[in-house]
Amino acid sequence: MSFVQSITTCFKKYVTFKGRARRSEYWWFAILNYIPSVAISYLFSWKLEQRSELESQIAGALFDQEKQDALLAQASAVDSTFTTWACILGIIMLLLILPALAVLTRRLHDTGRSGWMIWLLIIPVVNLVMAILIFVWTILDSKPEENKYGPSPKYVDAE
Repeated sequence: MSFVQSITTCFKKYVTFKGRARRSEYWWFAILNYIPSVAISYLFSWKLEQRSELESQIAGALFDQEKQDALLAQASAVDSTFTTWACILGIIMLLLILPALAVLTRRLHDTGRSGWMIWLLIIPVVNLVMAILIFVWTILDSKPEENKYGPSPKYVDAE
């Protein structure tokens, strides 16, 4: 399954938690989810760096009111840019969360496991172990035989 096919399939099955998903479908969609996450990380680090630099400059211009006003205006511009991009990326992440959970559930079904195991990720001590297990399970190949979640899409497509 190509990148475009995977993304199209995941959005067609936006909240479909039944059935099975191939590895390629899951991993291409995971990469799509990774992009805004990285963008948000860089955005926050950029914001912190800009803000820290401006605060040190403002502290250095303690007795120069004009310079302080200019730096505060610059800080305001940094804040508004940050807010705009954070809102855009936040909306993108909200739009991607349901199909991401759905494709992860279908991927677990493809390996013969229940999608309900995702809920174990919210338990504090268990979540690290479960995250590792779920990662390994998403890497595993499809079960070729039909299971209680339906026929394998990998082997049905091949026929």
